[in-house]
Amino acid sequence: MQFIISLNKILTKGLLLSLLILVCAAAAACPVAIRIQHSDGKPASGIDVFVDGILKGSTNSAGVLNADLANGEHKLVLRRHTAVVKQTSVHVNCATQGGLYIELTDAEAGSVSLKDVTVKALSAKETIDLSPFSVQAIDLKNSYDKGGDVSEFLNRASGVRLRSDGSVGAQVQVNLGGLQGKAVRLFRDGIPVELFGHAFSLGTIPVNMLDRIEVYKGVMPLYLAADALGGGVNLVSRKDTRNLAEVSYETGSFNTHRATFNGLWKNKARTWYVGTSSSFNFADNNYKVNVPALAGSFKDVRRFHDATRSYYIEGYAGIQNKSWADDLRLTLIGADFFKEIQHDAKMDKVYGQAFSREHNYTALLNYKKAFFNSKLKVNAVGTYSFFDTRFVDTATVRYNWDGDIIGRNLRPGEVNLGNNQQIDYNFVSARLNLSYDLTARHAVDFSSMYYQQNRKGSDPLGAITALEAIDVLSVPATYRKDNTALGLRSSWLGKEMESIVALKYYHYKSIGYTTDNFGMGYRSAGSEDQLGYLGGLRWSRGSYLLKASYEYATRLPDEYEVFGDARLVKENMNLRPEKSHNINLNGEYRLGSADRLLTLSAGLFYRKVKDGIFLQLDIPFNRFINYESTRVKGFEVEGSYVAGRHVDFGANLTYQDIRQVNIPEAIFRILEGSRVPNVPYFFGNFWLNTHFNDVLRKGDRIEFNWNGNYTHRFFLQAIPKDQEPGLFEKVTSVQTSLIIPHDGRFGQLNNNAGIYYHFAGSGLSLSGECRNIGNARLYDNFNVQRPGRAFYLKLLYNFYKP
Repeated sequence: MQFIISLNKILTKGLLLSLLILVCAAAAACPVAIRIQHSDGKPASGIDVFVDGILKGSTNSAGVLNADLANGEHKLVLRRHTAVVKQTSVHVNCATQGGLYIELTDAEAGSVSLKDVTVKALSAKETIDLSPFSVQAIDLKNSYDKGGDVSEFLNRASGVRLRSDGSVGAQVQVNLGGLQGKAVRLFRDGIPVELFGHAFSLGTIPVNMLDRIEVYKGVMPLYLAADALGGGVNLVSRKDTRNLAEVSYETGSFNTHRATFNGLWKNKARTWYVGTSSSFNFADNNYKVNVPALAGSFKDVRRFHDATRSYYIEGYAGIQNKSWADDLRLTLIGADFFKEIQHDAKMDKVYGQAFSREHNYTALLNYKKAFFNSKLKVNAVGTYSFFDTRFVDTATVRYNWDGDIIGRNLRPGEVNLGNNQQIDYNFVSARLNLSYDLTARHAVDFSSMYYQQNRKGSDPLGAITALEAIDVLSVPATYRKDNTALGLRSSWLGKEMESIVALKYYHYKSIGYTTDNFGMGYRSAGSEDQLGYLGGLRWSRGSYLLKASYEYATRLPDEYEVFGDARLVKENMNLRPEKSHNINLNGEYRLGSADRLLTLSAGLFYRKVKDGIFLQLDIPFNRFINYESTRVKGFEVEGSYVAGRHVDFGANLTYQDIRQVNIPEAIFRILEGSRVPNVPYFFGNFWLNTHFNDVLRKGDRIEFNWNGNYTHRFFLQAIPKDQEPGLFEKVTSVQTSLIIPHDGRFGQLNNNAGIYYHFAGSGLSLSGECRNIGNARLYDNFNVQRPGRAFYLKLLYNFYKP
């Protein structure tokens, strides 16, 4: 019931706003009826009409399109499907204008190939790159034959570094602009990615399930309606326009197996469709690691309890191109995720039986419609998810790194004090986006997002209250948040300049159970409100692009930080939102044409974070509190060159100075100004791609790829600023065990290579990859070791030939 009430509030706000926009915009409208006919007088229906490069809509069955045009000269381009049929210039006088009449000659009614004209619509990636935000769009459409998961591609973006232990299915954190973890939000098609479960995560999503990755650095767009402190990543699903039946299978080192199936079928009239996007992952993750042995020595052993298995099955059906809906889609998802747990965060403790498992089911309903000749655009989505999770840690034996039992008949629990935890989660989410074009140069955007989580479970070995003997997990806990944003987008100087200003409102409320260290328990609740605002400016002319953006950003505490885990982390209903001042300056320069193109880009960023949420260690329980304040200053640079039609290469570099500031406790003030530990601060990437056509037979294609990344040494624990070694100085003032890597190297270099062959006259491709070619010893989160040299083979087949 509460969800229905909140959803009504969202819809009411949206409808009131749209009505207000309509009233305000009425005076600015200059309606023009564009009538298009063939030379024989018959109406030309289904013609797409572009005015000054902007799609205004398509002609109806009578050959008419009603559009609002400003006074003056306009360039019209008429297209049918992918062909331009006519280009012309028109003059509009709003004082006397009645309509425009355009006749298509017999030759024009045929078609004109796109290669014969210079009109080119912007791709989704180009549109995003030209927004006022500091954003990078990674196009994946030409990489479906590549192996691995999307984290391989995201990790190559400038300003981005991913953190994990490197195994398939492991949790992946995104470091973006100096902030990481929960400060960076993840989405899939604008929906929080956690609603899809662990089977759909950065460590499990195959490349050929996505169209692109959008990386927002510091300032978030309104349509995501997100509470993100340091930016966000939006994973955009494939939007295939033709019928599709595509399968892939990948196998490789450490008994890794991945499979995908993507299918889409549309009827000839393009009014309805059905499809699927599904995947399966399995890996033993039994790669070698170097661990302590007797007498202070080290030895190489294989991981023996780190297997991952997941499946993700998504089916959808939709209706489109109707008078009442441009697209109405129902999506149903079933997924399962199983993960063995090998060790703790620092690889100090070895586990041999602990595991976690998750079943989840999700339903999504999405509605899109453009009204009033595409002046008002509506996008609404509702989501429901059910999760059944297990965490089992009941072993009474202990293991060493060889997989041998070294202790028996001990207390239950390898990880903690023993758990046999079962928790059910119910998630409900709704998002509404409205966009209204006030004029050809100004538009108003509105977005609102509602999110609710209900949690209830049990753990006979978990935390209970001393007086009431209540299993803390058995008490229902509810977490709710809603975010609302309203903004104005404007174009200036023709379309050379674009600006955006916006206000945001954040609210969250939690209801649950609170216990103290003495076992006293009671029902409690907490809530917080916060305002935010942002502004962005983009200028582009010819080969030059400049951007500036600012946001007073907010991240609301999430359910885990509020409720804890009923094991070692206690609840805190009084957490305040994290807040940050985010500033970005970006520039880009392009020289040359498509076949010989040099692109140079650079960015500066600044973050000032307050009320950072920090896990406070305590006895016998830990708790999240508002504690940390940090300041981040950094830059990123990137250069790429297309050297003809067959070769391109490039590199990027990022430096981020992340410092702890305003430390309140006197005992810790020696660390004032020190680097935030366990966060890389200097890293970069390089790549080289080449391809050749008609190698073995006409119509085939072979590609070669070489890429790598470098991560400079960083600190495992905080070190006083005056004891920090210089960037390339030898470490003398601190223990090498406090630095990653701790073997004297300045940093870690990982490089990979691949060869990809596309068979002629078919949709078949075969690829082979070698990762970590040099078999370098690589470390990540808290010194966790990543895999050595590995080999992978992938086969992809599309039943509908391209």
